[in-house]
Amino acid sequence: MNTTESDKEIMDMRASNTSSNFTSSINDIEPINSIYSASSRHDDIDVDQDINSKLERLSTITTKEKIENKFSEYDVAFISDGPPDPENVTKFYSIYKKYYISLLITFTCMVITMISSCWTFVSPHVMKKFNISHEVSILGITLYVFGLAFGPLFLSPLSELYGRRYTFIISLILSISMQCLTTWSSTIAGIMIGRFLSGFFGSSFLSVAGGTLGDLFDKSSITVPMAIFTSAAFLGPSLGPIISGAFYTTDYRWTFITFIIASGVCLILIIFTVPETYPPMLLINKAKRLRQETGDSNYRAPLETVREETSLVSAVLLSSRRPFALLFRDPMMGVLCFYTGFELAIIYLYFVAFPYIFESVYGFGVMGVACAYIGMMVGMIIGAFTSFYFQKSYDAKVAANNGKSTPEMRFEPLFYGAFLTPIGLMIFAWTCYPHVHWIGPIIGSGIFGTGVFYVFTGIFNYTVDAYRRYAASGLACNAFVRCVMGGVFPLFGLQMYKKMGINWAGFFIAMITVLLIPVPFLFTKYGPYLRSKSPYTWTE
Repeated sequence: MNTTESDKEIMDMRASNTSSNFTSSINDIEPINSIYSASSRHDDIDVDQDINSKLERLSTITTKEKIENKFSEYDVAFISDGPPDPENVTKFYSIYKKYYISLLITFTCMVITMISSCWTFVSPHVMKKFNISHEVSILGITLYVFGLAFGPLFLSPLSELYGRRYTFIISLILSISMQCLTTWSSTIAGIMIGRFLSGFFGSSFLSVAGGTLGDLFDKSSITVPMAIFTSAAFLGPSLGPIISGAFYTTDYRWTFITFIIASGVCLILIIFTVPETYPPMLLINKAKRLRQETGDSNYRAPLETVREETSLVSAVLLSSRRPFALLFRDPMMGVLCFYTGFELAIIYLYFVAFPYIFESVYGFGVMGVACAYIGMMVGMIIGAFTSFYFQKSYDAKVAANNGKSTPEMRFEPLFYGAFLTPIGLMIFAWTCYPHVHWIGPIIGSGIFGTGVFYVFTGIFNYTVDAYRRYAASGLACNAFVRCVMGGVFPLFGLQMYKKMGINWAGFFIAMITVLLIPVPFLFTKYGPYLRSKSPYTWTE
């Protein structure tokens, strides 16, 4: 903005209140930013705003407005055109350190998702020890996935108020504690409670990790780490049965102990090697330094003000309310959430279906069934390696459109995923015969895995672009729906395959995905119109 005489006067007033030794520190203050006084905050800030919206609002009040309203507080911002502030630590990290932090967080996410599916070969031992039915035992998967669904609604606001690092550490400590409850509980109720709560607290890595990657990498370099993170989150469920299958002949507790050790190692590394990366938290450190150097208590970080006027309870209530508003008030969001939810539900359905299919059709043993999940895992890895192509294709489309992007350009991976998922499911369904080599259904599951990766990539990227201001709520809404669906399907999956038959049950699932094929093409054609009718999408 152009500096007015009033702006210059206030800057001169600031300078006269401090010694010349601190001139450079005063110039670090963003001239256009200010903080509301306590008496006017609630008149100008909508109580329904989430934390990110409040931070944005506090950064759009001009100095002139501040002078006219006699505000005495002003907020700090990082230098954008010059040497970075010492508190802006991510600017000083080497590419190796950035990748180390992102890979550690990504590996922890993979451990969390592996725990969800490791129940596949723990279930028979639990059924025998506690004399429970298959349906009750499957709650071990369902409750854990439900925990992954509900956790982000409560833990995401915690990260926005107190930063990524503290959220990671506290939630992982609690998740490990609940894993211990699952491992050594002497009652089935204790095991199930432990499963739900370990998933609940562990979900913070699935919901907050993406923000950490955004802190470390800019838009031009985030493609590779984001592809690694996305693929790892899906590889985890495929690896879980392999781990539990390896411990099948031992006490089932050893499966859980293995993951407790893995989680503990991740916790130690995070405590000692992963710093805070959330910019609003880092600005608090700068504000503290300026207050100490100048003796002027008016220097404030925006997050300090947000903390004063936003309780954790109200933040949680708003965080949990907006995703549901998106789901029920925006038809596009509802359809896209169902799409990803159904794809994930099939993956979790396979955790109860694979043992039945490959044991009854091919006579596989425990480790044979566990290794059958490798096909789906390889398919997802292949999909991840093609991320570079889709990024280049997107850049080319933007360039051809005079440098202007539209959210619908992000649907390209979904075009391929819409066809690959039913193709893979069809191959899987109609190759499950004793006279057909077992590699047939494995290939089908691999094609399905590639399709799933494309579906999620296309929908996630579209959600971030189309719901720009409410992207976090949009992704939280998607995570909630898909995890709930993923937790429900295992409850009836085995019964469906037994009653309908392996081939026809697989065909039925494939036909539902066929009905979803038109979704990306219809949304590409009518997307701008549908977005114009939504109260949440960005239409500029």
